[in-house]
Amino acid sequence: MTEIIEQLGLDNTFFVQLGLFAALFFILSNVYFKPFLKLFDDRHKRTVRDREAAEKLMEQAESKFDEFKIRMAEERAASRKEYEALLGQGKREEEAMLGQAWAEARKITQEAAEKAATQREKIRQELAGDIDSFARVVADKLLARRG
Repeated sequence: MTEIIEQLGLDNTFFVQLGLFAALFFILSNVYFKPFLKLFDDRHKRTVRDREAAEKLMEQAESKFDEFKIRMAEERAASRKEYEALLGQGKREEEAMLGQAWAEARKITQEAAEKAATQREKIRQELAGDIDSFARVVADKLLARRG
């Protein structure tokens, strides 16, 4: 083994340098490398934790959005039902008002027809009484022309 060391040209300074390198490596490992690796590990854990939290928040947001869509559909259905009920009520009121207006128009028309019939009958009776006097006047005039 000493022959190999001599062929490589290694002397006692190599072992001193190897010892110093090992000591420096252990010191730097504890002072620099381990804290640096711990920092990377903590950063990775925080990133993963934040990503998981963000995914949970996204799931909650999607759940809330689905609930919102369901509630909106329910509210739309309820408002549509109320709209149709009000529309039906309005149509019923319109039909009632139109029926009432038609009944009133028929009543007014019937009263006007009855009034016209009574006036016609009254005029006929007046004329019937005057016919005799008109007939005499006409007859007198005709006779007066002949004679």
